Amino acid sequence: MTTRFDPAARLIHLTGYLTGPAGTVDVRFVLDTGASGTVVRATSPAAAGIVTPPGAPRRRMHGLAAGATAPVARVRHLLAVGHGRADFPAAAFDFAPTRPYDGLLGLDFFRGLVLKLDFAGGVITLRPPRPRWPFWR
Repeated sequence: MTTRFDPAARLIHLTGYLTGPAGTVDVRFVLDTGASGTVVRATSPAAAGIVTPPGAPRRRMHGLAAGATAPVARVRHLLAVGHGRADFPAAAFDFAPTRPYDGLLGLDFFRGLVLKLDFAGGVITLRPPRPRWPFWR
C-alpha cells in the first residue's frame, strides 16, 4: 500500500483508524521511527469503547514527556497505511490539546514489514516482505 505525504513538512502525518467495542475512530498519526511503541491520545481508545483496566501495564514515555508513564490499551484493530494490526498494544497518553496529531506510529507497528520512505516523491510504501527463494533455506 502506498500513501502520499508532504516531504517538506516537519512531521509525516498519516490517517489511521482504531477499532474497539463501540466502533471505529479516526486517528491522526505521526510516523515516528524513533519511538519503539505506538502511542495514541487517551481519548481515542475511550471513544472506540476500549477500557484500560486500572492494573494495565504501563509504558514509559521518553520524548513526549520525560519520565511520564501511560497505561497500555489493547486495541481490537489498528489500521494505517493500508495495514492492520489486531489486538495491538498502544499506550494511551494525554497529549497536549495543541498537538496537531492524535498518536505516534512507532516501530512496533512496522515490525515484520517493509517500510519505504521516498522523500523525493513524497510517498510511503508499506508491504509484507517478499518470500525468499529457495523457501527451504
